[in-house]
Amino acid sequence: MIVATSVAAATPSVPKVAPAPVQAAVQAAPLLDTRLERAAGAIDDGRYAFALDLVAGAISDGRLSAADNDWAAYLKARALAGLGKSGDAEKVVRERYAASPNGYTWASLVAILTTSGRFDDAAAAILDLEEEHFIMVNRLRPAVVESIVSSAGAGPVRDRLIVRLVEGRYSGPSSQRVPDTLRLRYIGMLLGQQRVEDAARQTEALETPSILSVVLTDKAFEPIWEHPSVRSLMAPGALVARVERGLQLQLEQASLTSTDWLNVMRSLRVIGKADEAVRLGLHAVEQARREKKPAGPALRLEIASAYADLGQAWAARRAAKVLLKEETLLPIGLRVAIAQVLNATGDDDGALQLLATLEGEARTPAVLEATVCAAHDIGRSAKRDEALAALDAMKDQAPAEAFDAFVCTGQKDKAAALLGAMFAKPETRASAIMLAQLYADPIKPVADQSDLRYRMRALVATAAVQEAIAPYARSIPLPFTIANARGL
Repeated sequence: MIVATSVAAATPSVPKVAPAPVQAAVQAAPLLDTRLERAAGAIDDGRYAFALDLVAGAISDGRLSAADNDWAAYLKARALAGLGKSGDAEKVVRERYAASPNGYTWASLVAILTTSGRFDDAAAAILDLEEEHFIMVNRLRPAVVESIVSSAGAGPVRDRLIVRLVEGRYSGPSSQRVPDTLRLRYIGMLLGQQRVEDAARQTEALETPSILSVVLTDKAFEPIWEHPSVRSLMAPGALVARVERGLQLQLEQASLTSTDWLNVMRSLRVIGKADEAVRLGLHAVEQARREKKPAGPALRLEIASAYADLGQAWAARRAAKVLLKEETLLPIGLRVAIAQVLNATGDDDGALQLLATLEGEARTPAVLEATVCAAHDIGRSAKRDEALAALDAMKDQAPAEAFDAFVCTGQKDKAAALLGAMFAKPETRASAIMLAQLYADPIKPVADQSDLRYRMRALVATAAVQEAIAPYARSIPLPFTIANARGL
């Protein structure tokens, strides 16, 4: 089930209006805005009933603008979907779309259909858009589009959807280019149609390190490896130059969102330029402060990760702890990522204390994996074994997390067996390729990151793993750091 903010349209823009003559009404607006923002945060944190109460209160006051009413309807639907009331959720967004047909309410409807698992209906909504209205599809974030496409299954409907999105130049709310994940599917479709030349030509637009890694290693793309446009990427410096080309184009945009800055920073870390990632991240935070906008916790956490890449453990820990102190309602995923930064920079106790606050449904595979590694590093064998047993039991549903836990605890045989199983399954093969790739060293790795990186190299070099990889991919070194596959 998909309920995170990231899968739907961005918050609708609010047109400027003349000041209201009544002071009380002017003062009410911030309260209502705060309720909706708090509801969005509560949904991201899995507190759906609380979010529903907040939205209901804001709606019942009757002072919301048209744009905020659109947002409130979507938040209400997300909360209902989170509570398992998919039918009620769909009814809410359909009624709002009927009352206020626009790009945001259309995107809200598609997102809720996706959340409810009605992928065929979501795909039909995209395919049924008239050409003059197709721009509305850019209201959908790439994650929801990826969910729809990946759930369509092989066949003519999926192919039509991919073609419509790529050739219609779908880019999402903040980007100006077709997402590389979607273009990769398009390339795969072209290869399935024996259109090798067209497929190779499409690779010229790829700029994301992880997608480039898959194209160059997954044997599904072997027919284009000898094409000049693809073979040239293996020349010294060519891959990094391709990534830098994309970064330069992003930085030349008139304005960048916090998501744009985050993508730029991650790519810089992947090509070994963590120092530049720190510089740009601090610039983005300062720019947001001047514009009186939130920089976003994910961007600030990326700065901490870049400090860790540089070996500046003290700066990484400080940035992570300040973020944890100032942001009291962080989503589970970001809290786990903070714990991983603390673990990677030597504060295993701090990582375990943070992870211990995540209980019940919040005890996700990522939480268990981070707990295993932090506890192992400081000899907390009982805590490690408890988390590892729970993670081992769900390794079929969370293979990447189980794999990392096996690697950090030195269980090479289990790690190798799991990696081989991931390669054998088409749905986990891309993830396996990313996990098994041989990455370049970070500039100044801190101890734990370096240890994981070299453990990985030793594991991938074993005969058992090479044998598991061979039918599906080629094992070649790439000039990317381990941040290409993990959010370290």
